[in-house]
Amino acid sequence: MTRSKLERYLSILETLVTRPLEFENIFYQVGENLEIIKKCLSFLTSNSLIERLPIDEKRVVYAITEKGLGILNVLQGQEDLDKYRYLMFVYE
Repeated sequence: MTRSKLERYLSILETLVTRPLEFENIFYQVGENLEIIKKCLSFLTSNSLIERLPIDEKRVVYAITEKGLGILNVLQGQEDLDKYRYLMFVYE
């Protein structure tokens, strides 16, 4: 089953929450197609949810920003709400 764009973005943000990572590490941890990862990183970078940080002339890591952490917290909270949404029907 394919994941939605939102699920892919969330997966990348969750991957970067512990520490900055190079592209290859993100690719292996997220487990998506190479081109999809590139597009997702581009979108997240252009929206200031992650940033590219050069290590040296050849290496770059991606790190989550404060804005990205805020969005991640909101999205994770929404996931928790969706899991328990059925309870609202029980108490109505």
